[in-house]
Amino acid sequence: MTVVLKDPLTPRRFKWLIAIVLLVTVVGIPATLYWALQRSDMHLRWDLEARYAQEFYFQSDYAAGLLKGDVTPPTNITIGTASNELAGATDELYNIEYLDTSHINTIDRITTALETLNTQAAPYSSLDYLQSLNSTQRSFLATQLRLLGHNIVNAYWNYANFTDTSPGVGPPFWYSGPSPPDSQLLQDAVNVARGIQRK
Repeated sequence: MTVVLKDPLTPRRFKWLIAIVLLVTVVGIPATLYWALQRSDMHLRWDLEARYAQEFYFQSDYAAGLLKGDVTPPTNITIGTASNELAGATDELYNIEYLDTSHINTIDRITTALETLNTQAAPYSSLDYLQSLNSTQRSFLATQLRLLGHNIVNAYWNYANFTDTSPGVGPPFWYSGPSPPDSQLLQDAVNVARGIQRK
């Protein structure tokens, strides 16, 4: 005859094992999923900000080229087109403001400076103001617009210096390096914008 003794600790161990499995299932999996979704959203937001910054750069650079006369001498038509491009660049900054709420005041300063160049308020309309500039003033404005565009695009593309990224997905999921924007470049952009702001 064989005598089998029951381990008095087995039911207790089983209860602890069930409690741990339930804790992981109820808390661990949703917390991990929430973290993964937050991280994915953050990287996609960075990608959108970078795209808007790149569009801002393209439009401000094109406006600068038209004002400076890189391709053809400035005429009423090219200056009007430059004014339209500045309006489009300002719209891209509004898009960045919508996504980058932590830097909304900084971006707003830049937007305000560009709006002063492109306003329809008295005493000049934007077209009248831009046409009233002499070639030296237009050249200075063009240089500053290009510098502003470079600062903005580099501020929001700074993560690309540390990652191999592709459009539409942002940086890799596990990327944990510097996040956009680069505050120093953004502050430099504010300083440039103050210099071109119409008084």
